[in-house]
Amino acid sequence: MENKIRNTLIDYVHRTSLTLEGGKENIPLDVSLVEAGILDSFGIIELVAFIEQTWKVEITPKDFTIERMGSINKMAKLIAEKVQK
Repeated sequence: MENKIRNTLIDYVHRTSLTLEGGKENIPLDVSLVEAGILDSFGIIELVAFIEQTWKVEITPKDFTIERMGSINKMAKLIAEKVQK
C-alpha cells in the first residue's frame, strides 16, 4: 500500500510543481519538498488538501511536522498508517 501511495504523491507533485525541472525521477523521496525548492508553503497546503481528499484522512497539526511529513517517504508512511486505522 505504501508504494502505491508514494507513486500517487509523486504523480501529484510532478503535475503541480511549477519549479520541478525534469521528470518524476528528480523528485527526492527522502528530502523535504520545501527545502528542495519543489513546493512552497502554498504548495504544501494544496498537497495536504489533496492527501485528505484522496485518502479520506485528516492531517492534524500534530501530523504536520518534519518528522511525519518531511518527505515523500514520510508522507506515504503516515498516510498508510491513517488509512489502515
